[in-house]
Amino acid sequence: MKERFAGALFAPGDESGDCRLFARNMGQWLKGQGVVFKFNTAVTGFEREGGRVAAVITDKGREAAEVIVLCLGVYAPHLARQLGHDLPVYPVKGYAITAPVAHRNTPPAIGGVDEETLVAYAPYGDRIRVTATAEFSGYGRDHRPSDFRTMLDTMRSLFPDGADWSAATYWAGLRPMTPQGTPILGRSRLANLWFNTGQGHMGWTMSHGAARITADLIAGRTPAIALDGMSAAG
Repeated sequence: MKERFAGALFAPGDESGDCRLFARNMGQWLKGQGVVFKFNTAVTGFEREGGRVAAVITDKGREAAEVIVLCLGVYAPHLARQLGHDLPVYPVKGYAITAPVAHRNTPPAIGGVDEETLVAYAPYGDRIRVTATAEFSGYGRDHRPSDFRTMLDTMRSLFPDGADWSAATYWAGLRPMTPQGTPILGRSRLANLWFNTGQGHMGWTMSHGAARITADLIAGRTPAIALDGMSAAG
């Protein structure tokens, strides 16, 4: 398929990874450090005491804490409004395909982006992940076969034997986007509530740095980068 390629930009420092696998393994490691995860628990509000949050209220009870970090992605603005913040975080729908790589397939060795269709792809061992498309369509996560046609056509054209495209699985999710594309980090108007949200389509890429910045701010350390334009405390 060499005739399909006119040229390429190679970024030797670029990397790709499986955020789902990372999150699962990190969760297991954190459990070993004593962290407790409470899944299937909806946060409904806050209990305030003066200029602080005394507790988080959930559908399964009250959770008190000395420090609270609000990092709820596209749903962060819903709860932030209860505390007097209007966070400019909006849901932008994105689509992804995951296709298995059988023993006969020859997938690409590194990830890349087709600049004509803006379809991005990355090999993950025994499967390949493909993503594209961004649209404003509210909070719905539904999808139709036609939503993935451009992605499939592009990959079948570039890498016809790259994976078993007929066995692909399909997914749609919501990216927490801000108008500037930068996250919202830092203290809220309440002394012990901090924001870490709005990472958009760069969520996992930004997650490690955003977590370090948040930890540094809570501990009273100066972050490694300036946070101009990323604060919502005003």
